[in-house]
Amino acid sequence: MKIYNYILIILLGILTAQCSKDEIADLEPDLTDPDDYNSYWYYSYEAAQLIDGHTFGMEAEEFTPYTVVHLGDTLFIANTGNAGNSLMLFSQKENKLLKTLKTWNFNGKRLQFESSIEAIVPAGERLYVAERQSRIHVFSLPYLTYITCIGNGNWGGPVFQAQALAVNNGLIYARDKNGKVSIYKESEATQENYQKTKRYRQVAGNGTANNAFAPHYMQFVDEMKILLTDYEGKRIRVLDGALVNDDLENNSSIDMEDLTLSLDFKPKTLAVGKARWYATGDNNAINIYDKQSQKWTHRLNSVKGYAFAQPARVYAQNDSVLWVSDTHNTKRTLVKVAVHKGEIHE
Repeated sequence: MKIYNYILIILLGILTAQCSKDEIADLEPDLTDPDDYNSYWYYSYEAAQLIDGHTFGMEAEEFTPYTVVHLGDTLFIANTGNAGNSLMLFSQKENKLLKTLKTWNFNGKRLQFESSIEAIVPAGERLYVAERQSRIHVFSLPYLTYITCIGNGNWGGPVFQAQALAVNNGLIYARDKNGKVSIYKESEATQENYQKTKRYRQVAGNGTANNAFAPHYMQFVDEMKILLTDYEGKRIRVLDGALVNDDLENNSSIDMEDLTLSLDFKPKTLAVGKARWYATGDNNAINIYDKQSQKWTHRLNSVKGYAFAQPARVYAQNDSVLWVSDTHNTKRTLVKVAVHKGEIHE
């Protein structure tokens, strides 16, 4: 056993030399192996690709990446740079820009994004795009044909500056600026209901308004449970979608209070993996939560090949690929972060 311990020490030394302090997680023993040896896991992170304005032949200030999602091979990138608010479609396989959506025609009118894109959600044959100015646009996939708009751009309308979206079981959940969650029926988001789709229900938000427009994020983690970051509340809320029905009274709470995760930082967006969660926050770092130990283990201020300045949003394409939007005016870079998980046997 001594020789194995000696080898383990050497390997740890090599890992420490190759990775920065922030890149290595605490080594965690797995004592369940039937072959009667300890298995230690470690994580390291590196910048696998950097996407900035020059990638698209633009001036640096014309491109600022914000909200990012993927569907198959295509990456949907919200650009909030000086070139104007737009939705950019990027092929990961071909490594090229496929399309930039900035304006479109609908019922004889030329429409456009009037403000920054806060959320993008592919759901079935539709793409939902929420912009800050109280509108949720609905496009059909794959050609992005415009279907309708939920909301009319006014605070007093059916959308109150939606800052995060989640779609499941025929319902659209939108995090309102004041912390409440408005819910709409997909079946009512039709061409005929352009800017007329009404709220189906609106549930309580426990008083955490987002007047500074910090990024927020919503995601279903199973058929009914929704994770929702709460920036000012320093927590991650868990909502119970099973409570939403015709009998639910408006302003009722669907929060699962016993599952609320309190934090020591203000969370912005969240990337959910099988073993780890990654959250951006007011500390300008990627904060890492280990699901097994149920602890926030450490923070990434940099990865191999890139130092973060202002990581506003993080998105998980899968367990091994994260996309981080660094919005600082000296960066304006979308960073593809490769997540490496290694194992050492003792």
